[in-house]
Amino acid sequence: MYKHLLVALDDTPLGMTTVTHSVSFARALGARITFFHAAPDLAATGEGAMLHSLDRQAFTDESDMPQHAVLLKAATAARIGGVECSTDALVSDHPAQAILEAAHRHACDLLFVSSHGRVPGLRGWLHSGVTRQLLQIADLPVHVASIESNDEQADANRALAIVAGEHRSIAAVLTGLRELDRTGRIDGTAPDVALMRQMVDYLRQFPARLHHPKEEAFIFRLLRQRTSEHNAVLDELERQHVLENTLIDALSNALARHGHGDADAAEAVAAAVQRLSGAVWEHMSLEETVIFPAARRHLTSADWSVVYQAFSAHHDPLFSHSPEMGSMPFCVELDNLKDTDAPIHQPAAMLVAAD
Repeated sequence: MYKHLLVALDDTPLGMTTVTHSVSFARALGARITFFHAAPDLAATGEGAMLHSLDRQAFTDESDMPQHAVLLKAATAARIGGVECSTDALVSDHPAQAILEAAHRHACDLLFVSSHGRVPGLRGWLHSGVTRQLLQIADLPVHVASIESNDEQADANRALAIVAGEHRSIAAVLTGLRELDRTGRIDGTAPDVALMRQMVDYLRQFPARLHHPKEEAFIFRLLRQRTSEHNAVLDELERQHVLENTLIDALSNALARHGHGDADAAEAVAAAVQRLSGAVWEHMSLEETVIFPAARRHLTSADWSVVYQAFSAHHDPLFSHSPEMGSMPFCVELDNLKDTDAPIHQPAAMLVAAD
């Protein structure tokens, strides 16, 4: 049976659905994954050429940020699901050929691609045409996962893929915090407090300003309107949203003490990281195993249409430049941490959101 999957990803909202399907598939096979992202050559487009001529740093950021974010979230999801993985990326205007070459380069024995229709924009390259071309040229088996259809679940799939992707972003940052703290304690060196503060700032801003409102104002509110069955769980989740802010404040205070040379602050930082990560992972697991499946059952097609339209208007700002959040400039540092062999003890159930 297949032992090594090459999973081709794009950075559309449904990319995380591809990740979810591929991780479940690989786990069932006992296989490992190489996630691969082939971005188009931005400089070859009119928009990209203009950006390059006006601001070369902005051009570099625009070119590199998406692939870092996609691959880091994919790797986080795989490790949460207990699947061994690696990542690779390439700039190519011939994505089908790039996918096949990557599969051979990594000695993969199965290509895992998705077909979800044409997505507009510079990065919406992984569409049915690419899949058809890959099927024509591939000399390896190809598994095509249809992750979008025209049925009434399409908007639900899209909306839940967005919040699941945001969960992966949050989990990636938490994993980075844990690894920075762990490495410092093992090596006997001081952690990078400035980088950890940036991570904490992300965990403070993004959930409160963009992620939690999606859940509370849309999924939670509509689910309460459709059924009272899950009100107690929803009440608890909203309480946990408030508690997370308290835990973040505690970590921020511990980091401030550490930065001022407090000899006892290292232990306080380690304890605060563990408390925060444990609480957030438990919270996200409860959402993905109880509330999101319940929302699938009870929300109507009209509900999901409203939810998806609202969600798609607000982008995940991780490692990118977002009008809602500004810059989160720690992509490369986190991307370097993602290859750590440190175990991640998060529930595999976090992978169920976008069936």
